[in-house]
Amino acid sequence: MEVATRLSNPLLLHLRTVLGDEHDLTVTHSWSELVDVVHQRPVDAIVVDPRIDGGMDLEPLEALLGRFPALPVVLYTALSPDSVKAMVELAKHGVRHVVLRGFDDNPRRFRELLLELPARQVSDMVWAKVAPCLAGSPPLLERALWRLFDAPHRFEDVEAVAQAAGMTRRSFDRWLDRAGLASARKIVLGARLARAFYFLRDPAYQLSDVTRKVGLPSPRLLARQIRAATGLTPTALRESILPEEFTERLAAMLCRRGGESHGTVR
Repeated sequence: MEVATRLSNPLLLHLRTVLGDEHDLTVTHSWSELVDVVHQRPVDAIVVDPRIDGGMDLEPLEALLGRFPALPVVLYTALSPDSVKAMVELAKHGVRHVVLRGFDDNPRRFRELLLELPARQVSDMVWAKVAPCLAGSPPLLERALWRLFDAPHRFEDVEAVAQAAGMTRRSFDRWLDRAGLASARKIVLGARLARAFYFLRDPAYQLSDVTRKVGLPSPRLLARQIRAATGLTPTALRESILPEEFTERLAAMLCRRGGESHGTVR
């Protein structure tokens, strides 16, 4: 999971504890920098304090919400009359998640909130189909594949996933086959497409943005992989398939043995 944030130091320190070492945290120091990070990186959510500048100027945050309407936002702030007013105003712009310092920011509950945000929905649904096949597999393998579905942009290619699993490429392929899963190439493809689907659903992102966010070198390659896996163009995928249907298609591709996809996975 990747979280972008704009918080004061005390709140930021606590958020680092909440996320731990398994998740990425990008700290920004201005609203414009936060916008740039959201546009360029595979951000799953932002956590912000609307009163970080010591006032009640909500316009920059409202502009960000307007530009990225599907982006999950969590307000993390101290309870005060000003913060209550900010919550009410930002709720009009779709903000539904508020965490109050010292009241409901228990690390476990805070982390659970972040992990349940919509950005992870498709990846988590596909992973829920894949994970049962890994019963009896080495723990490092299961952890590497979970990390792949959580953040596919971290892995340059299949060999990088095998290395994270502590295996040679040949052993990696054998364990996937033993689990009844598709080839390593298809697994990496599926993890990237699960994340790409979420970003494609947000009209703020162009295909080139999505390509960068999932760790591929060109929009043409992403478009080819989408067509190979689904038979659809990126535009059709964006407009005509619900998450549940896409999940079923992707799970069917991954949870069976079969030949290689016609797409190319780096």
